[in-house]
Amino acid sequence: MGKRKVWTRILMTVSSICVLSTATVFAAASGSINDDGVNIRSAANMGSEILGTADKGTELVLHGRDGDWYQVTFNGNQNAYVSADYFDITRAEGKVQGTNINVRTGSNTKSDIIKTVNDGDVITVIGKLDGWYQLAYNNGNAYISKDYLNGDMLTYLPSVSATEEIKEEQTKQQEKKEEQKEPEKTVSDKVEDTNSNEKTTYGVVIADSYLRVRSSASTNGDVLENLSGGEIFDVMQSGADWLKIKTAEGTTGYVSTEYVSLRTGKKPDTKTVLPAPSSKANDVVSYAKQFLGTPYVWGGTDLNGGVDCSGYVYAVMQKFGVTLNRSSASMTSNGVAVKKADLAPGDLVFFDTDRNGGISHVGIYIGDGQYIHSSSGNKSGVIISDMTDAYSESTYVTARRVLK
Repeated sequence: MGKRKVWTRILMTVSSICVLSTATVFAAASGSINDDGVNIRSAANMGSEILGTADKGTELVLHGRDGDWYQVTFNGNQNAYVSADYFDITRAEGKVQGTNINVRTGSNTKSDIIKTVNDGDVITVIGKLDGWYQLAYNNGNAYISKDYLNGDMLTYLPSVSATEEIKEEQTKQQEKKEEQKEPEKTVSDKVEDTNSNEKTTYGVVIADSYLRVRSSASTNGDVLENLSGGEIFDVMQSGADWLKIKTAEGTTGYVSTEYVSLRTGKKPDTKTVLPAPSSKANDVVSYAKQFLGTPYVWGGTDLNGGVDCSGYVYAVMQKFGVTLNRSSASMTSNGVAVKKADLAPGDLVFFDTDRNGGISHVGIYIGDGQYIHSSSGNKSGVIISDMTDAYSESTYVTARRVLK
């Protein structure tokens, strides 16, 4: 059995043990690789020795953070490093500060108390929200106030949704208000009231990459549209965790409030004013085509020796003075959003080839419904593909214009 599988089995076994014990059952923190063929290096920089590669889902013990790199244990080496872009922290330990601190069933002081913990107790945390940490205990239905838990890695844990108990409490409070006074106006009511003064309530996407518009107020809802950072939309109804909105394309759906800035006033034009296609576009396309056939190499940026998808785009654009973020997902924050119908040569096109709701592939649109990219699929290396083929059509997410 491979070392990765052994480590994964160990973690799964340990996770069944009660984590509210003061025994050091878990390491300080651990996480998982979020892509295939990720380089593990000897130091926190791209020029250091590659110790090996790890695939998506590989669990590694985490020891600390050095800039944009995490220090991890890899094949027994505790001084190994992985880029923060390709590693997600899944659990981290925190130490209790205080006496008789309550652990509750929900992220709410009205939630039931499961037990109390005391100063110095070590607790494993798997998520964070507002003023609370979610614990790896009671199937994740355990929370402690952030005021009473310290840990170096806690800030890097993923954010989680509010508990059902909070939502129920908010509903009860709203119903109580409605019994005591006239019903409060909805956001849509306020929009109508302020139209005469050219004021309205609208939302602006503040996500680094893009925001999913869903068919229902739940992460289980179907994705109807993806909105890029900075896009504007109408707000129809407002809630604590979700907004009902209408996009510039006319899509009605729901978005998480976490990635939205609500504003009141005269709504700007919802149509993003795109810069005209750059005069450099033809030169970029011609240059990009010079490297057709360059082999696919994960993490590579050598246009002759080997490139991955983002490395290829990064190196091509750098030739023309355009500096991009390094990973395909982070490139979605470069430039401005472009609708598929408005694509022009030189625009970057992004795909969810993992089909997990994220960005995992990028290419350069070259016109005539085609894009050039470095593929790790059956046709490996730098190739040209059609935007309309079944695979590209089904995995396409968004586009950005980065040339000026």
